[in-house]
Amino acid sequence: MSNQKHQLINQAILAIATTFGLFTATAANAASLNVLWYGQTDAYNAEISELAALAPTFDPEGDGSLDWNLTFWNPLDPTPDFSDYDVLAIGTGGGAWGFDFDPTGILNNKDAISTARGNRTFLSGQDADAHYSGQIGPRPDGPLGFLVNAVNWAGSGEGMGIMALTDGWYPTADSRNRRWWLNDRSFLKDELEGYVSYFLEENVVIPTETSDFPVNEGLTTAGLSNWHQSSHAAFNKDIPGYLSINDAGSHPGYAVTIVTASEADGGTLGEQPESVPEPGSIFGLFLLGGFGVRSLLLRMSQ
Repeated sequence: MSNQKHQLINQAILAIATTFGLFTATAANAASLNVLWYGQTDAYNAEISELAALAPTFDPEGDGSLDWNLTFWNPLDPTPDFSDYDVLAIGTGGGAWGFDFDPTGILNNKDAISTARGNRTFLSGQDADAHYSGQIGPRPDGPLGFLVNAVNWAGSGEGMGIMALTDGWYPTADSRNRRWWLNDRSFLKDELEGYVSYFLEENVVIPTETSDFPVNEGLTTAGLSNWHQSSHAAFNKDIPGYLSINDAGSHPGYAVTIVTASEADGGTLGEQPESVPEPGSIFGLFLLGGFGVRSLLLRMSQ
């Protein structure tokens, strides 16, 4: 075989490999999140495992979803390497009805969490994990969709995102509350102090200006309200650095759920590279590669 044919064969192989490599690199971009969930009881952790299995099925707008690589960090477990995770999820801080929240691990790792913390934080007065396993159940326009959106949004930024639900059920002091947000060793204290209030709210309102944000995908005001105590805490809407995505309808000036303002309208499909080819572009790559290979083969046959 002549050197020219050798060269043409090598060029054909390179064209195929390049086209396939571009496709596989693109396909790998929309994969999964590494989710670190702060654990509680065995029953609670089992419910969250069920939630993780359902997460990739929640896609109301048909624009994609994420698998969760779920790891539990229980209060007495060794400190994880937080840089290995896209999001730290912290559930309801309560001590009843199958919950046994112990903030020890969080409070003992303030500095490590702060160091790994990225540019997205999601904070809510809603106890969606409690209602996921309770009266409301895994309803898409309700606890299921709320939790999936929250974790996916928080985990789709830079560094380790934070998703934290209410740190207690009762507006007044109660032994079943496990309040940690404003503890001196909390990584959230400095930004929340003076802006948190505790009251019950059934009327959760998605503001018009944030209703189309990916973090609210598939959710409605009706779906987030009337959970038989939908929310247990709220935030003053003038809190610096945050934006309300769910208002407290019965308490003007208060937000039920807040997110980092600069990232509020960000996506929920993982951290995206600067340029990701669209499906049509991927087809074009194969088409271009195919024409190139065909041209080379024709030259070889001559």
